[in-house]
Amino acid sequence: MRLEGSQETLLITLYAKAMDNRATPSILHDALADDLIRRIDYDFERFGLSDYDIRGLALRSRIIDNWTRAALQSRPDTLVLHLACGLDARVFRVDPSLDVDWIDIDFPPVIQLRRDLLPQRLGRYRTLATNVMEPDWIEKLDNQRPVLVIAEGLFPYLDEYRARELMRRLIERFPQGGQLLCDVYGRLALRVLRNARMIRATQARIGDWGPAGAAELETWHPRLQFVDEPDYAQLPEMQALPWTQRWLFKLYGRSRWLRSLGRVVRYRF
Repeated sequence: MRLEGSQETLLITLYAKAMDNRATPSILHDALADDLIRRIDYDFERFGLSDYDIRGLALRSRIIDNWTRAALQSRPDTLVLHLACGLDARVFRVDPSLDVDWIDIDFPPVIQLRRDLLPQRLGRYRTLATNVMEPDWIEKLDNQRPVLVIAEGLFPYLDEYRARELMRRLIERFPQGGQLLCDVYGRLALRVLRNARMIRATQARIGDWGPAGAAELETWHPRLQFVDEPDYAQLPEMQALPWTQRWLFKLYGRSRWLRSLGRVVRYRF
């Protein structure tokens, strides 16, 4: 099976999580990602990931995992929508109750790969093979409960208008409210990403955004409100990292300009 464009970028994050799992210490402890890397016939070194890339991607996932656990502990009846899930093993890392209704959503070829490569998950877990931008799947969702929307690594591959439209449809579908966990990027960061070796290796298309990028999501819908973003200096995972990596992450956390390039954020609606 051949993955093209943005679909192929799922291998970037998968490889980063596998390499983090082999590092000492590991941030994410994703042994399943490591197993998949050993089984997939692909030249992962073509991405040219640095140690900082690997740690950054693993830390992003760890933060979103922790927020996901917190949301489900607060409201176990929450519907989880993991958009553009790729081969991410989040449902296995978070390991929610079998009563939690969790849907992993991605293009049909990607979902077929998940079904071929990942273990079966019991309970109310299921996959949905569709382009997240198709309008009909949202209208079929049970909307009589809160929703948790996970959009990790999705927005850079959408144009701003399409990202806004996707969030509008999701927010208005769920009158009970919910949360959005995502990473957002400014225009300069997207320009850098567009020319990064890992993206050029996949020939993925990076979307077009306004000057602020997705930094001001609260303007997208009246119900969308910023909750918080992580303070990297206070994360327990920082303490075990080499001092050079701790210094880089702390510099990022203290610089408003660097955070304006890209952040991991939590919203409610």
